[in-house]
Amino acid sequence: MQLPDVYLRTLQRAAQIVGGEQALAVHLRVTPSHLVLWLNGLEEPTTKAFLLAVDLVSEHELAQLPQPRPIPEPD
Repeated sequence: MQLPDVYLRTLQRAAQIVGGEQALAVHLRVTPSHLVLWLNGLEEPTTKAFLLAVDLVSEHELAQLPQPRPIPEPD
């Protein structure tokens, strides 16, 4: 079965962010063996685990954006 690339890319990026596959498995509350199956494209991740990974990646990427400077109040 060929999984959509978005699953693999999201899980790989999430693993990079948290410091590896073991840490990601803990974060997603899944066994490392399930995560390996997902990362190798052998099984589709659960919706819940995938959405947790999406949240993790999204929050990390948003935190990397420059913060807007406040607009000074006119005197």
